[in-house]
This record gives sequence, C-alpha cells and structure tokens, in this order.
Amino acid sequence: MEYQHIPVLLQEAIDLLDVKQDHWYIDATFGRGGHTKEIIDRGGKVLALDQDKEAIAYGARYFIREIEDKNLILVRENFEHTDEVSHTHLPGVKLDGILADFGISSPQVDDPKRGFSFQSDAPLDMRMDDRMGVRAKDLVNGLGKKELYEILTHYAQEQHARIIVDAIIRARTRKQIETTQELANIIEKVVHRHGHLHPATKTFQALRIVINDELGSIERFLPRAFELLAVGGRLVTIAFHEGEDRLVKKFEQELEGQKKAEMLTKRPTEPSDQEMEKNPRSRSGKLRGIKRIL
Repeated sequence: MEYQHIPVLLQEAIDLLDVKQDHWYIDATFGRGGHTKEIIDRGGKVLALDQDKEAIAYGARYFIREIEDKNLILVRENFEHTDEVSHTHLPGVKLDGILADFGISSPQVDDPKRGFSFQSDAPLDMRMDDRMGVRAKDLVNGLGKKELYEILTHYAQEQHARIIVDAIIRARTRKQIETTQELANIIEKVVHRHGHLHPATKTFQALRIVINDELGSIERFLPRAFELLAVGGRLVTIAFHEGEDRLVKKFEQELEGQKKAEMLTKRPTEPSDQEMEKNPRSRSGKLRGIKRIL
C-alpha cells in the first residue's frame, strides 16, 4: 500500500495508545490511514472519522480487506462529532483509546485545487470539508479591517498583521482576491522574507484555522471524547501549533486536578531529529496523552 502522507510520531502515538487485541479504538482524524493501519496491525479494531471526502474515498479504496474483515469502520464526519458517530456505530461500547492528529494532511496541502498552499496558484478555498459554504476568499474579500487584523493576530500571532491587512484592503478595492498566488504576492510586496519562512505563511495558517473552526472543534472534541473512554482508556493527541497544544494541555491539567485522569506525558513528546529530517512537516508536532482513572 502506498501512502501519500507520512504519519507524524507514528510509533510513539500508538505506543501511548497501548493497543490491546480485538479492542475498539477511534482514529478521529483518519487522513491517509497511517495511524489506523498501525493500530490494526497491532491487533486493534478502528472506527475512523474524517470530514474530507477524499480521505474517506482513499480509505475505502486501500483498506478494503480491513473493512471486509470488520476491523475498520470508516465514517465521513468532523472529529468534533466523535461521540455521535461512536454511539451510532458502537452503541454501548466504552473505548480503550482515542487518537486525534490535529494537523492538516500532506495530500490536502499538496493538492493545488484545495487552495491551502501558495506553492502553486489555485482558488483561495482552504475548506477541509467541501460541504461547508464559506471559503478563504470570502473572508479575505468580505471581512472588515478590524476582523482581519484580529484573525491574523489571534490565530497566527502575525507581527505584521496591520501592514498585511492594509495591503489586502487596498488590493481588493481594485479587484477581488481570488487565488492563493494573488494573496501571497500581495503579502510578499509589503513584508520581506526573513529566513526560510514565506511571509504569507502565518496569514494562510490563520485563514485555514478560522475557515475550518479548528480550535473550536478541538475544544468541543476533547470532553466528548473523554466521556467515551472506559476506565483505563487513553486519549492521545498530536497538536501542531501553540493554540492547539494550549487547549489540550489545559484540558488535561483540569482532568488531572479533578482526579479523573492521569497525564501520561508531563511534557509533550516531539519528533526525533531523524523523523524531522525524513519528514520536515513533522517538526512542530507535540504528542500528549492521558489515561482515564475515574
């Protein structure tokens, strides 16, 4: 089986999940199935979710045997609805583990028509789920100066937010900003590149987070997922930027303070130098886990 996406912290995450033979686990962010495959290879059964129709189509095409053997159930849904999906497909089952990798998958970034990246010109879209109505271009062309500034500062800590927003406002008075390259070029003209990071990187990140309500989804997911766990069950997460990791850390600390859970990672596990060399996109990954004790 060929994978277009290299799973981040694969062995570390599945080790932390502590997979048991024939027990059920949820992979809340299926992607291209790397984590799911490892869980099944270790003897577990998986209920996997993904809101991206292409991820689900990929799973249906390449995981035929796992599905036929009833070791895998695939559902197209946002991970924040993990509880509803679990109650539907595994009624009455308390789970031994739930895994969520909050990062955007490489196929999403690398597919030009999805509009996540400025590496090639594409419609300014950024929706992980094409059933959603609002695209990135709707925010860029429709929001006021104050709202755009708040998005860039709150979701990406963009130091040049004011300059970037002013440039966007000026540009869109002449014509609508329709493509990834148009937006990247507007930003590059007013913010000079420092180091390897393109000056549009944080703007694209902030727009993606808002379009897909990524932080809100995580905030709703965490308590719902925890309630699905059996005593001794584990919730394992991989975050990729400060906002995600902060939400996870706060949630875990609160549960530990309430004596409901034990933190399995006092400090997050990060990719090794070897993994970062092999897969540079893994470099910001942070793995955390908790075990339910009440």
